[in-house]
Amino acid sequence: MTLREATPDERARWDDLVWANPGGPELYQLDSYADLKAPVWKARRLVHEHPGQEPVHALYLYRRVPPFGELWYCPMGPRVADADHARACAEDLRTPPVGRPFAVVLEPSVPAQGPEDRERLIAAVPGMRPMPDLQQGQHTVLVDLRPEEEDILAGFRQRARRHIRKTADAVIEHRTDDEAFALMWSLFDETMGRAGVEHRSQEYHQGLWRRYIDAGQGHFVLASPAEGAEPEAGAFVIHRGELGYYKDGGSRRTRDSNGLQYRVQWEAMRWCKEHGVTTYDMYGAPPSWSAEDESHKLHPLVQFKTAFAPIVDQVGTMQLVLKPRVFAVWDRVGMPVYRRLTAKANPLFY
Repeated sequence: MTLREATPDERARWDDLVWANPGGPELYQLDSYADLKAPVWKARRLVHEHPGQEPVHALYLYRRVPPFGELWYCPMGPRVADADHARACAEDLRTPPVGRPFAVVLEPSVPAQGPEDRERLIAAVPGMRPMPDLQQGQHTVLVDLRPEEEDILAGFRQRARRHIRKTADAVIEHRTDDEAFALMWSLFDETMGRAGVEHRSQEYHQGLWRRYIDAGQGHFVLASPAEGAEPEAGAFVIHRGELGYYKDGGSRRTRDSNGLQYRVQWEAMRWCKEHGVTTYDMYGAPPSWSAEDESHKLHPLVQFKTAFAPIVDQVGTMQLVLKPRVFAVWDRVGMPVYRRLTAKANPLFY
């Protein structure tokens, strides 16, 4: 087994190499995400190589948290296809080619049929511990855009089809202008506040939107109930190659807005399909085995997102502890202190 730094040539082709990983492509492993997290988190681009396996190009973010040392994070990665490969990648981290982390947060792309798959993987790696999911994409809804539009629509649940038909006269705009940023933030912030969901700042989200728009990989989809009316539902959609992502969204709670969020998603899917996307990721849902748990923070999204397709699961977030004594103090004292110190800039720390 080998873990090495990416060569200059690999760094120059990083996004394409990530897109070809055995566990599939992932936005949060691209250079754009590393740039977004800088300068708080710095990037290391490493390559896991194992006999008989395709190489895994993994973006590791790290930050120094004195006096504890380096904390590493592999967002939505490493991108592997199965638990055995994930275990091998975790073992590589015991002797990294650069740096000496005291702990590494991992989000391997290993499919899960139930919570026991996560438990088995954690139990199989000495020092691995469970951790609450950091990224909503661990459990998501994937819509296949390869069929004809009529067939895609027919695959939705009746609730989605009904709302899409009801909002046929809505005015849909695909926009990237400055006014659209303000409109989208207003919809998103209102919706997150209504749902009681903790989220990052306006500066962070608008910076993310700007980054993907400037790269030609993102735009806003806004829906108004009638000509001349203000948008009352919207989404920020990212696309790269064969994948489209519903990253952020929001809607008003008015009589006129009822059902517009379904129309926004349908129009986003249609746009993505026209631009070569074959899979549309609705990004974020509770685990399928917790879909009926009303206490789950993402439960309000279940009825909406599963109207388009079923939930698909991965094993979720976990933490590999490499220096147990250091980690024990970090977990008990360090992390709470750092979280308080950084709460204003980022309530989620990672």
